[in-house]
Amino acid sequence: MGDTVVHAALSAVLTGVLVAGATGSAAQRDMPRLRVSADGRCLVTPEGDAFFWLGDTAWSLRVTSPEDADAYMQSRAANGFNVIQVHCGYEATDFAGARPFEGDDADTPNEAFWRNIDLLVGKSRDHGLYIALVPMWGVEYGKAFGGDAAKARRFGEWIGRRYAGKSNVMWIVSGEYDSFNGFRLPITDAQKGVLNAFAGGLREGSGGLQLMTIHPGAARTSSLDFHDAPWLDFDMLQSGHTIDCEAYGMAENHALIAHDRGLAPTKPVLDGEPIYEDTPDGVWMGNGADGPRADAAAVRRKAYWAVLSGAFGHTYGHNDVYCFYEPEQPGLVRAELPAQRGSWRDALDAPGALQMKHMRSLCESRPFLGRVPDPSLVAGDPTTGLDHVEALRGEDGAYAMIYIPTGKPVIVALGRLQVDRVVAWWYDPRTGRARRVGLYDADGKREFTPPTSGDGQDWVLVLDDAARDFAPPGRSERRPEDDAT
Repeated sequence: MGDTVVHAALSAVLTGVLVAGATGSAAQRDMPRLRVSADGRCLVTPEGDAFFWLGDTAWSLRVTSPEDADAYMQSRAANGFNVIQVHCGYEATDFAGARPFEGDDADTPNEAFWRNIDLLVGKSRDHGLYIALVPMWGVEYGKAFGGDAAKARRFGEWIGRRYAGKSNVMWIVSGEYDSFNGFRLPITDAQKGVLNAFAGGLREGSGGLQLMTIHPGAARTSSLDFHDAPWLDFDMLQSGHTIDCEAYGMAENHALIAHDRGLAPTKPVLDGEPIYEDTPDGVWMGNGADGPRADAAAVRRKAYWAVLSGAFGHTYGHNDVYCFYEPEQPGLVRAELPAQRGSWRDALDAPGALQMKHMRSLCESRPFLGRVPDPSLVAGDPTTGLDHVEALRGEDGAYAMIYIPTGKPVIVALGRLQVDRVVAWWYDPRTGRARRVGLYDADGKREFTPPTSGDGQDWVLVLDDAARDFAPPGRSERRPEDDAT
């Protein structure tokens, strides 16, 4: 197909979208258009307020009916989630059986499919959710474009223009872009060229106002291939589907995040896919579906490790939700992963999913801008494996948070905060409740012992500058009864 015909076809489709958008979305509320903070560490609103990303891997949301999509989004929004990650790529099929392209040709978009994606974008905005669209996954960009960078750029421009006016849209250029020929293979310069061309077209088509990243394979980060790319606004990593990454000889998410925070130029970083709740440990590593499954404690541990090591938020996932599994419809699940076992509707209320909002509440209850990961707050070895302790503090010493996965005592170098006295709290990641421990001089070292210990008994030690008079951790405002504690 010649370029003139191609551009005419794309223009005709785009015109139809603009007309439909003018009549169908006027009642939808706008959402703040996010941008990277001045220090390059997090995302902020137009007013400069920090945005804490609490995402969910809703990769296959397109296979649900509009009514089910509404139910899913309502549940996630009610439980504190504010971002959903949705795949709409080359080999995708929606709930009505439509595919993205006529004749599987990326130069001829199928309007029926993209109208359904339009619907998801609109619904997500109605529910106050940002939507991170993934136009390609793994092998898809090779099948869609081959080595044709010009074709990749044309599709990028088309889809970018289609959603340019949507302030709740963000982009994940490709999912697992490095896993197309097997597990964790390096990509070639030619393949990078195709992805860069697609991303460049996407940025041009969208006007450069929507945030963009890219999603790597397991135990890798986008910084390895694209950190310097001008279109990449923030790095995304996938810590992978193992309960203990170090046990498999892979880096844990806190190590990958620390690595990315040390790079120049400075860019925010996020774990976009840790192990999903109820996923068998190492299922993608050949362990099968019969091993121990990730419970709420495992997904909490990944989440708190990530945010206390400097991520600007976190993405959660559930093994039955990401594919919107229904036991009576097993064909929706890829045959090589026979690990789902319950309806996605029930899984929406899995313990770990309901507990993610407590992490967001904790992080938002203290100043988010200017926080600094600081392992030196923990005196001695911060431990390894599942006992690993993570710590951060406010840049000005106004507070500190120390995550203790298994409730073991921790010795804290209080002098690192450089304040006179601190109020100590124990914050429970399972319930979101805080209990005051006491008031201490902020000098020397002090041992703190969590209220409980053992597997699944994780706690966050919160230390506040007493002069700041913060509300209890997890709350943004003080209540009269707080003064009596």
